[in-house]
Amino acid sequence: MNARLILSKLPNHLIFRILHYSQISQQLRDELVVSAGSPRSKRSGSKALEWQPFVLWLANLLLNYAGDILGNLLLGSLPLEPLCNTADILLGSLIWYCIFYCPFDLGHAVAGTMAFRILAAATSTISQVQLIDRGVYLAGQLYGNAPVPMLLVGTVMGSGAEVLKPVASLLINRCQHNQLAYLKLSNNSKLALVISLLFILEIYQSPLVLGLNRHQLMVYTLVMTTALKFLSLTYRTEHFVWLLEHQIRYTFFGGLSRDLSQFLQRLPESKKRRMWAFSEFD
Repeated sequence: MNARLILSKLPNHLIFRILHYSQISQQLRDELVVSAGSPRSKRSGSKALEWQPFVLWLANLLLNYAGDILGNLLLGSLPLEPLCNTADILLGSLIWYCIFYCPFDLGHAVAGTMAFRILAAATSTISQVQLIDRGVYLAGQLYGNAPVPMLLVGTVMGSGAEVLKPVASLLINRCQHNQLAYLKLSNNSKLALVISLLFILEIYQSPLVLGLNRHQLMVYTLVMTTALKFLSLTYRTEHFVWLLEHQIRYTFFGGLSRDLSQFLQRLPESKKRRMWAFSEFD
């Protein structure tokens, strides 16, 4: 019980908040620089960050609290309640300024190191699993353990920043030179979907979770998710996810049936025996 209480309070620790906010600001800046111009052109990327500083701060603020905002919205609470903590907002704003506008790009350089990325990946994993766990169980209490609402709430809360990126894209489309904002299920959102499904199976006491209780399932999920994120820092795991999705789409969503129908249409025609003859003088 003490370990579970300590685990639940870790995302509110100051160091965890700093690493979490730094990772979000770093990802937002990298996406802006890449979409604004060539990654090799440092000058064009820095110029893009000077266009709309207030809009960039607002987009960064929404991404910092995306999971809590969307979770409160889906659970019938006040959506902007997480923004009532002024000290936390000031901390996130200070980190945003250091990542985007620190002299000599010191903040951006420190946040881009491998050691910092490893620490940020571990802390973000703990925060993500905690959000998914809270979202699934609160949705179960509110919607009477209905599986679809629990799955949606857990997935949205676990991938909050990814879901709110279309809103951020609308806010900063002038910086991105992109007028299209669309909802894309990223690898982080797919991971949140799988974790939400595991917690739902635990609520229904399914044998697929091997008899694990809620605390044990959370610990195993944290270990596996952290290992996966560490692996993604050093190796491109997106390619394996893409191959798996490609095979699933091919098997169940039209690819296999299309190829089978084309194959059956290519059956050789039966040869008919000619019943007449003619000469070259006919």
